[in-house]
Amino acid sequence: MKTYDVVVVGAGPAGSSAARRARALGLSVAVIDRATFPRHKLCGALLSGRGQKAMRDIFGLEVDPEHFLYSRKVAFKWDGETLAEFDAPYDLTYTYRVDLDHRLLREAIAAGAEDYQGTRIETFDDAANALVLADGTRIGYGVLIGADGAASPVARHIFGRAFDPDKIGFAFEAEVPGGCDADARMSIDFRIVNWGYGWNFPKLDTRTIGLGSIRSLDQDLKGKMAQYLDLEAGAAGEGVKIKGAHIPLGDYQKVPGRGNILLAGDAAGLVDGITGEGLAYAMESGAEAVAAAAEALKAGKPATATGLYRKRIRYIHTELDKANKLRHFEYSDRFSSLFKEKLATSLTMRKAFFDLLAGETTYSAIERRIPKQIAGKIAEKMTGWPSKLAGRLRG
Repeated sequence: MKTYDVVVVGAGPAGSSAARRARALGLSVAVIDRATFPRHKLCGALLSGRGQKAMRDIFGLEVDPEHFLYSRKVAFKWDGETLAEFDAPYDLTYTYRVDLDHRLLREAIAAGAEDYQGTRIETFDDAANALVLADGTRIGYGVLIGADGAASPVARHIFGRAFDPDKIGFAFEAEVPGGCDADARMSIDFRIVNWGYGWNFPKLDTRTIGLGSIRSLDQDLKGKMAQYLDLEAGAAGEGVKIKGAHIPLGDYQKVPGRGNILLAGDAAGLVDGITGEGLAYAMESGAEAVAAAAEALKAGKPATATGLYRKRIRYIHTELDKANKLRHFEYSDRFSSLFKEKLATSLTMRKAFFDLLAGETTYSAIERRIPKQIAGKIAEKMTGWPSKLAGRLRG
């Protein structure tokens, strides 16, 4: 059995970040993924300013015109109605996950991570701190990091299920052919679905059109996707393949692991339910998981890794908590007309949205700007989720 300081399951941005940071810290690391890269991944793939900072810090990589489309053109929409068209205060950079993920994984492998692509885990042997792969290969670890997506087998192993079916999101997405100009406009539709949003992002060779919401709510997401695609793409969308997948929408794992087994990225539920930010959190959490692992291994106490990791990503959990509470202003019927008005007219709201994506502000700072009267009304319904799930909507 070959043993590594850290074994990472999942080679997306969270897993590759964990592997790359492990090598930077001098740890031996293996990366396991059932896919062979490059592989496709459902994602709008807008790499935010915060995501760019994480990529720069962990991989030493910058965005470039070969892999990214740059634009500042934005439209806010409301069930198909255009509320406002404007320029964002920062460059917005769009790419393809098939390219981005492969690029990050290559960086991790080049740094010395052992590559186990194209294989899956057959058995978890917690007592021996080992995994058995489908081909019979046995791999030992000091700390195991599950960065294997929303349907994480690692999360399912330690918690019995990968996610709460009442709170998980589901998204549909399609790539519409036709490359975009450098000043192409992106749009976000805040009412094409309930408790979710639609996106139309320009890319170098296509447009990515999709929508997502909490799966358990009583709405025909597939039907809405067909309507949205027709609305946004018209004839260009005819015959394109629509793909669907589970996505976290704010319901994160409060304890992101157990002992020396940690969860990062989507596997830990680290996606902002308002902005949809997931790539930056994936890279940040992958790096933080390895930092916690290194500390626990150095102390000779691998089982303390989860506690150390929780402290390191507390700032992410705090932000997701704030976002979940503020979603009541964004999505509930009670504030619907006010939110629509602010989308159309408020320069402050626009700046706050893009400052969040750029990592230039926090939800805590935004919360302090909300008038006390509105904040009080939001606090009355501050569960963070629709009051009735699995069949009924209530504002």
